[in-house]
Amino acid sequence: MKKTALTLVKAIVSLGILAYIFTKVVDIRHLWANLKDADLSYFAAAVLTYFVVQALSAYRWYLLLRPQGIEIKYWKILGFYFLGMYFNFFLPSAIGGDVFRIYYLNKETKRLSASTASVFLDRDIGMGGLLLVGTLVAWLSGTSFNGVLLAPIFAVISIAFVGANLAIFYRPTYNLLHRILSLFRMKRVDDKVERLFESVNCYRGQWSLLATALLMSVGVQIGCAVVNLLAAYAIGMHTRNGWWDYLVFIPTIGLIGMAPITVNGAGFREAAYILLFKSVIDMVGGRPVNPGDPGIEAAAATLAVLWLGAVVATSLPGGIIYVAKGGRKDRLPDSVEAIEGITTPEEPFLHRRDPGQFPAKPEKEPVSTI
Repeated sequence: MKKTALTLVKAIVSLGILAYIFTKVVDIRHLWANLKDADLSYFAAAVLTYFVVQALSAYRWYLLLRPQGIEIKYWKILGFYFLGMYFNFFLPSAIGGDVFRIYYLNKETKRLSASTASVFLDRDIGMGGLLLVGTLVAWLSGTSFNGVLLAPIFAVISIAFVGANLAIFYRPTYNLLHRILSLFRMKRVDDKVERLFESVNCYRGQWSLLATALLMSVGVQIGCAVVNLLAAYAIGMHTRNGWWDYLVFIPTIGLIGMAPITVNGAGFREAAYILLFKSVIDMVGGRPVNPGDPGIEAAAATLAVLWLGAVVATSLPGGIIYVAKGGRKDRLPDSVEAIEGITTPEEPFLHRRDPGQFPAKPEKEPVSTI
């Protein structure tokens, strides 16, 4: 009931923001004209590029399964990835598509701990790639928004991200976090962190694999920038700094869209496109534009719509896979914990440990913190 109420509140917030944007900020006539005159060849190239980006993301996840001892063909992992994309977009909820990736992988392998850990780390390294690209490009380009440099903001978030990862992967910082949570009697949170710490233990020392996955995450972020650049070309939109603007703004929009108060970032995402891009757009539809031109906000909103169109197009294969697998008969989960009651429980914790690295203790299934 609480999750349903939360989703309803998020939907109201998203609809409220979108209603304001498309009635008060954006001239719908300009937006429609942009869409009607868009060069479909550029948009098709954007969609194709995004398919490649998602295939690369799925391969990153495929590589992260190896330390877990899961041997499964890449094409199946790609299918599970598209299923996650489909549910993430077409089934707005408080849990997103990652739970469904865990569900289908666990259904295949009966390894809930390993499935959860692999999806968590896949997301974690993806976030690392986003912050790395955003921080470096913002610093090199000196990009600012309303006079505020973006590089320091990315740097602060990156430091917090590194700190959170130390708490998960590094034993001394984990012990400190454990004592703090125990001091404040936050047992449920402490249990979740403990289970997550144990579930990702098999990745300790896998520096080559982690570096490769991070490099692939950087490639994913660059690919997303290319998708948006191609979509911009489709409507004849150009910005003052060209390529640099997309490499900084797209990761920034990705961060803003993660705010957990809207449905899948809807509303915040469109607002971010307009606020960021309207300061750098200098040409729309092949004609120069000046500050204050209503075509600027419409062009930025059109870019957001085309990006959403690319996401929809690449999510549809997940629906086809879902129907082909007879998934309509499945009782779909609403949390990682619910998966335990839907599928056969796995054997107790199968992760490899280094002898003496951790004290022997009864093993527990991880609870998702994604």
